[in-house]
Amino acid sequence: MSPKMPRRRAFATRFVAALGVLAVGTAAVACSSEEVAEEASQPSVVSGEWPRTVDTADGPITLDAPPERIVSTSVTLTGSLLALDAPLIGTGAQPTSNTTDEQGRFSQWADAADERGVETLYQGEPNIERITAAAPDLIVVSAGGADSAKERYDVLSQIAPTLVFDYTDKSWQEMTTALAAAVGAEERAEELISEFDTKVDEARAAIAPALSDSSEVNILTYNSPQDSRIFTAVSAQGQLAERLGLTTAALPDDIANADKGVMAGRADVVPVGVENLSRALPGAITFVISAEHPAAGAMRADPLLAEIPSVRTGKVYALGYDSFRLDYYSANNVVDRIVDALA
Repeated sequence: MSPKMPRRRAFATRFVAALGVLAVGTAAVACSSEEVAEEASQPSVVSGEWPRTVDTADGPITLDAPPERIVSTSVTLTGSLLALDAPLIGTGAQPTSNTTDEQGRFSQWADAADERGVETLYQGEPNIERITAAAPDLIVVSAGGADSAKERYDVLSQIAPTLVFDYTDKSWQEMTTALAAAVGAEERAEELISEFDTKVDEARAAIAPALSDSSEVNILTYNSPQDSRIFTAVSAQGQLAERLGLTTAALPDDIANADKGVMAGRADVVPVGVENLSRALPGAITFVISAEHPAAGAMRADPLLAEIPSVRTGKVYALGYDSFRLDYYSANNVVDRIVDALA
């Protein structure tokens, strides 16, 4: 990470009407540097020319100046912003689970957020009051996934310019590059990706001997007896596997094209019921994401999966709780675990 540098600036707080029964306020309040100033420990990352136009999931948006106070409503995108040394001041969080800390922050970047003094503004549904009070000059939103706040775009965009990004069909490198263009951190993005490319090349060479029989893998969250979720070749996890010399196993047509329910419209994840799970796992190797070793053991012991190739050979491996959403931090962790499993 780059050295931390204090930044002092004045900001304007705009109050917007909150949806529901509570009114947040009716007017913008301008504050001079003598009235309100705030210390923030943020690295300096800005490069390139401004104004600039940023490509988003909702089309191009022009930003007049480099952002200095960013709020992320997406725990998935927060990790990439932190890795970019972006001036992130606040983030949304999820309900506490195995993949998060007690504040609902993804475990792979929680320490980095603490070091930067990034405030957790809410858990679960976006808190418009707290986002407004943070006085951001840029808000980052995910277009899909459980951490999406896109339905609140109209309100959020009244607080600050709001950029919507779709991470569901992109690698973390693609998302990091897109976010870097929005915050002026292109050079930092190139550094992160170059470091990771070297790591992947070394990992691919290390595991190659273990792939002599087959490189076909299954990637899933194992939730028996509830629906499990198969991660496809277009998912971030699938794309990473391909770069490591692995091939994501194809699903039978009837499973791939079945009604996805709440996953409708997503190509990266396919929900599969327990009655079809054995047919959905033809690969010689299985990676269980969002899980530790006991979950892999439970899958190997599942009598309904006793005849799938990876269970028969014992090649079922857990990739850790932080493997569910990939960013710079968790992707590095996942590569290490795959090497540990196969090399």
